[in-house]
Amino acid sequence: MLLFTNTRDEAEYIGTTIRNQNDIPVEVHHGSLSKETREETEGKLRDGLTGIVVCTSSLELGLDIGSVELVIHYGSSKQVSKLVQRIGRSRHVNYKSAKGLIIVNSADDELESLSIINRMRKKSIEIQKPHTNSLDVLSHHLVGSVISSSEPKKLGDVYQTISRAFPFRDLTFFEVEQCAVLLDSFRIIKYDSKSQTYARRIKSYKYFFENISTIPNIVKFEVIDVIRKKRVGTLDQQFIGEFGERGNVFILKGTQWRIISVDDNKLKVNVEQVFGSPINIPHWVGEMIPVDQETAREVGNLRNKALGQNNFKLQSDIKDILQKIPVVPDSQNIVVESVISRNAVVVHSTFGTRINNTLSSLFSTFLASYIGHLVETKSDPYRILLSSSVRLSRANIEKILYDEYDVEAILITSLTNTYNLNWRVWNISKKFGLLDKNAIYDKRLARFIYDRYSKTPISKESIRELTHDKFDIKGTQEILGKIRNKEISIHWLDLQQFSPLAQSIIEHHSKSSSSPVSIERGVLELIKERLDKTKHRLICIRCGKWERLVETREVVGSISCKLCGSRLITTTFSSDYELSKIILNKLTGSQINSEQNHKFERAWKTASLINNFGKKALTVLSGYGIGVETAARILRNYVDDENLYKNIYDAERQYVTNRGFWNNK
Repeated sequence: MLLFTNTRDEAEYIGTTIRNQNDIPVEVHHGSLSKETREETEGKLRDGLTGIVVCTSSLELGLDIGSVELVIHYGSSKQVSKLVQRIGRSRHVNYKSAKGLIIVNSADDELESLSIINRMRKKSIEIQKPHTNSLDVLSHHLVGSVISSSEPKKLGDVYQTISRAFPFRDLTFFEVEQCAVLLDSFRIIKYDSKSQTYARRIKSYKYFFENISTIPNIVKFEVIDVIRKKRVGTLDQQFIGEFGERGNVFILKGTQWRIISVDDNKLKVNVEQVFGSPINIPHWVGEMIPVDQETAREVGNLRNKALGQNNFKLQSDIKDILQKIPVVPDSQNIVVESVISRNAVVVHSTFGTRINNTLSSLFSTFLASYIGHLVETKSDPYRILLSSSVRLSRANIEKILYDEYDVEAILITSLTNTYNLNWRVWNISKKFGLLDKNAIYDKRLARFIYDRYSKTPISKESIRELTHDKFDIKGTQEILGKIRNKEISIHWLDLQQFSPLAQSIIEHHSKSSSSPVSIERGVLELIKERLDKTKHRLICIRCGKWERLVETREVVGSISCKLCGSRLITTTFSSDYELSKIILNKLTGSQINSEQNHKFERAWKTASLINNFGKKALTVLSGYGIGVETAARILRNYVDDENLYKNIYDAERQYVTNRGFWNNK
């Protein structure tokens, strides 16, 4: 049996849950797993050695996995094409029809799934909008057409050939020449603007063969839990590029994590676990499948049907939810809920993912200019959340909906210096040969590239690709036109609290928002457990002949040398075999260099600290990045053990944030 999910985190979370609660053999299959692991799972599925494979789109097509009796889809598939393809993986036997089951977990999920099923019955499927005039692909073609020829090529001849292809039917010669000029500036080809001819260079071959695929080369970042000092999992560079800011919260393997710092050099993300919030299904915007306008419109129709027909059976409480709002949001009615006490507004707009993304960006840009304060936004296929530190007025919001303006120009302005655009610029720069394909993402450099090449194909292609994938300019213009023509009505509701229909986006926003770190008792226990298990190499600094390997928890009472009785005992890493030799050389008068002398002086200070504070000093020195000076400050401010562990963790977080992870101690 196959159990499809929409994201890899859902697959991991559900797979782990089923495995822990049942004896059924369970495997997980998604694109982040190694090729060997995926092939092993596919083999078990073919051989009937596993009961359930929890998977993502990685098992949608193209693999021989034998006959599957049933396909289960966890949550809405978001698209008709996805559901058809995934359910179609079942019962590949003559005279049998595909068999599938959808498990929904919310009112939105139920109505969305019913809408998709209704569209399946009507043989209605999402319109696929192909990429057109892709300038990075065009540049690759330009280089490819000349690498096999020792003679220069006429740009006009190549343009005539390329423009006959359907995706490039609207291509202009100016755009082709812009690409040629850019490639010439990177010394990939040699372009002569007077004769409008170009020839190959040595770099042409490397560029061509490194950029055959349009799929960007994604680097993986390790996620490190700074509390337990353990590896949690991995994140794509794309996720780090879009959301990897200090303080941001994300979900990995069913647990919420807050980012402390990102180490681009070591490809590590240092995080701390967020406690006190229920574990939700992961919501990664970068991974979510978009819902198109037609499905969103059908959801609005089903809302009216659910409220108006008693015999319309539903599993969720959507009828009760809709009864608590005076107007049902659908394709003809936008309902705006405003709660003044929270300086927040929810716009119910059943227009799908891409149109709501576009409207959300327009709201954010215009409102911020009107009120002079930052406006945060969050959107899903059926609603948009707007929040700020000041009140969001009805007049300003309705002005955005009713005024006429250039949607595309405003959208592009709103995208400047955003994570989405910077990430696209980074990858497009690789495709044009400006950056090495293995270059690690740098936000500041991406912004510089966008500004530096703002009037070149790099910025133009980045914006084109981003708006194609994430937004719908034409659809948004049509919606705004219908609002101005009164074909779509606006209903404003001033409320004391948001209606149940708005709660899904409100709850997600509150759980994802960064909040001040609170070190709870559960966290302190994890820190204490780790520090207690830290290994130390104890060395007598008086005689240099006695040393012992211990864990912090094994130390009881005062620490003294078993050979000479001295209480001047220093500590170092368990794997440090050099310090004892330095101490002996120093004590016997042997010559040591300046670096070794510095280590001896530090060891002497450490011994003094342990002599004065005993086991507490060892506990503090067990912290990552905590040297003798920081330990002395923490110990001088000792109040109680709880405060001690808090101060240790604060020092660790400061070290990770400012100096990187595992640089030195």
